[in-house]
Amino acid sequence: MISRRICALMLSLITLVFFLTACTEGEKNPGETTAAAGIETEAETTANIYDENGYLLDDLPDTLDYGGKDYRIFTWSNQTVWEWDATEYTGDVISDAIYNRKLAVEDRLKIKLVITKQAGEWENRNSFIQTVANNVLAGSQSFDLVGQYTPAAAIGAMQKLYMNLNDIEYLDFTKPWWPGDIRESSSINGKLYFTTGDITPTLIRSVGTVIANLDLINAYNLGDVYSLVDNGDWTLDKLQELSMKVGTDINGVQSVYGVTIQNNVQYDNLFYSGGFKFVDVNSDGTIKLSDDLGGEKMINWYKKCQSFLVDISSVELKAINTAFTTGSAVFHFGGMADVQNYLKNLDINFAILPYPKYDTAQVNYRTICGYWVSMYSIPIDAPDAAMSGAVLEALGSSGYRVITPAFYRDSFQYKFLDTEVNAKMFDLLRSTLVYDTGRTFSDQINIFSAFRQAATSGTEWSSTYAGKKAAWSAAVDKVYSTLG
Repeated sequence: MISRRICALMLSLITLVFFLTACTEGEKNPGETTAAAGIETEAETTANIYDENGYLLDDLPDTLDYGGKDYRIFTWSNQTVWEWDATEYTGDVISDAIYNRKLAVEDRLKIKLVITKQAGEWENRNSFIQTVANNVLAGSQSFDLVGQYTPAAAIGAMQKLYMNLNDIEYLDFTKPWWPGDIRESSSINGKLYFTTGDITPTLIRSVGTVIANLDLINAYNLGDVYSLVDNGDWTLDKLQELSMKVGTDINGVQSVYGVTIQNNVQYDNLFYSGGFKFVDVNSDGTIKLSDDLGGEKMINWYKKCQSFLVDISSVELKAINTAFTTGSAVFHFGGMADVQNYLKNLDINFAILPYPKYDTAQVNYRTICGYWVSMYSIPIDAPDAAMSGAVLEALGSSGYRVITPAFYRDSFQYKFLDTEVNAKMFDLLRSTLVYDTGRTFSDQINIFSAFRQAATSGTEWSSTYAGKKAAWSAAVDKVYSTLG
């Protein structure tokens, strides 16, 4: 990554400065002990925490050795192609990176990764968790780690199938391979039952983004969208303004939409990009329904979204492969998987952008992942919790150094996101990731359907909130009483 290359260069320069300083001081004070006498300098100590590419190393002891034990991962089969299916070198950059990570972790900790799969997406999330429960209740100690579809993690936690990751030896959630605010936002009374990060490339694929057709932006003289983002002016009002400038056709050939939206799930991105969450974590670890939901700001945001989604003729629900890819949409609401799946071989100049802010006063953009990201948990009957934690940390750490760079550099940055400014935008998306108990626990709290009504003319947030507040608060309280 660009930022990490700079980091590596700076580290090299710092090391050189320290080395030259040490040499100079040695000449001035010939009796003083130096690094040459076997004492490690501060620069050497700093450099030793990074690998040769400038990526941070983990703090796992070099002495960990599990004697060739099987490390058994139970995961959902829908996504294993992006996580565990690589069993040999094929020449594919991503597949080979996944395989390299597997070999590196196995060799380092002296384990053998054993993968068991079962369908576990939305339609099969309950049966997937039932398999976990059956094994736990039987006391079979069948799995050391469970990787699951996001809402499935909440179901498993509510059934008390998982350990508190904050208590597990070797896990360090301050490290960059656990990106975003998942520990702060998803811990309940200091307890965290699932996590995600660079352990899985599904995180990258699931990052939400607004995709822009730069060719159409130029054709309609819509200006520099990158500068709008950089200057903090990328708001829903601005996006609406640009969308309304798009005519019904271009060059007299085809109809052009201002914005197309994959499906109403993408409305969730707008909820968070406006600066909201459904559940707040208090300083004492308790959770509650967010006070912001009943405020004027939320009411206004709902109206803005409703105006944008309903009142503008140039906004249309269309799949990306039937709209954006044919050059008939200026903007598309989707995610990074759309870039990888549909845009890699097209002759379209495109940009990736964050979802728009509430207004220019909002300081940070906010980005979420779709549900198709794997969350990892340690079952309560795992035979060796410390081993489970060590391997989970090693997989995340190695993924950060091996898999994510492969996805980002070789797959996205240079192949699909083939400009430096898009690489910068991708860094922005990852750095602004947020999580929310109210989203992960969608089965239990079920707030999202209410916000998605913004696409229905005539609905009002104030009345929806008044009618649902008691039930939502009770659902949040139940999650806390079960897990807190």
